[in-house]
Amino acid sequence: MKKNVLYLLPFIFFINHLSAQSMLWHGKGRIVISADGNEHDHDDWAATALSLAIIAAKKLQDQLPVYIYSDHIWGSNHEHPGVNGITPYEQIKESALKGGKMFGFKHTRFICAVDNPELAYEALKEQINQSSASNPLFIIVAGPVHVIGEAISRADSSSRKFVTLISTTDKWNNTHADEPYLEWENHTGWTLDEISDHFAAAVGGGLKIVLIQSQNPGLKRNWHEYEWLMNAPERNDPFYKKGSWDWLFNRLCMSTKPMGEDRDYYYAIDASDAGKVIFLLTGNEKASPQTCYEIMKEPISTMAIPKLKD
Repeated sequence: MKKNVLYLLPFIFFINHLSAQSMLWHGKGRIVISADGNEHDHDDWAATALSLAIIAAKKLQDQLPVYIYSDHIWGSNHEHPGVNGITPYEQIKESALKGGKMFGFKHTRFICAVDNPELAYEALKEQINQSSASNPLFIIVAGPVHVIGEAISRADSSSRKFVTLISTTDKWNNTHADEPYLEWENHTGWTLDEISDHFAAAVGGGLKIVLIQSQNPGLKRNWHEYEWLMNAPERNDPFYKKGSWDWLFNRLCMSTKPMGEDRDYYYAIDASDAGKVIFLLTGNEKASPQTCYEIMKEPISTMAIPKLKD
């Protein structure tokens, strides 16, 4: 499918240098997120829930037509034991489906890719094919890029120039399809280098790829830094469904990881992939728990938002 690939990392970093300087979201278009969470790391249990909350605070639920979760299509529940007897497959399902209900995503299709990869490929392909200058598509990479790459490969070539792919310089999501590292894994698929080589603007494919810095330093933080979800007065804002902030905090806590050493030992919440959503919507590449609070405490009014001209 993708043999004899030339690696274009210098090109991708150049795109990052140019694109990360300006705002990507201009009040029009759609967002699709592709996340894993069913295998290996458990950060997406938190990042999925937080991403949905951030999008809801911007009143953009209807601009998220598709949310793909469990996009590690090669298997679930091998490396991580889950939490409280609940497997990773079920944990990410809880974050996606319950998160959609908690934050008002009435029209979003939530697709479990590991259950039906073809459904995920085709749903994203359809979104790409709908893209135009007045209706661009932004794809957030929050898991291995194989599902995204397969959808792009199937899409109309004329639509790809209206699509922007957002990832980070962290290697894992960008390369894992071709770099399985556990004994039970034996798979291959699309990587970000291969997507770039086939479809990026520099090779005539039109696709835009934006890489931002790792979001781990800003959003993988001591759980106390997210405690505002439990005590901030804005948690009772009628904009939000009652109990949604409590639910979100509990979801974030499912991702906690031991950090530090000796007396500096603490548990960190890891919601790092949500930083890509924050970057898309605000241009802020250095998100923190405080950034999330600032967004959520002042949700967009229910008043109509004037559309920008094309």
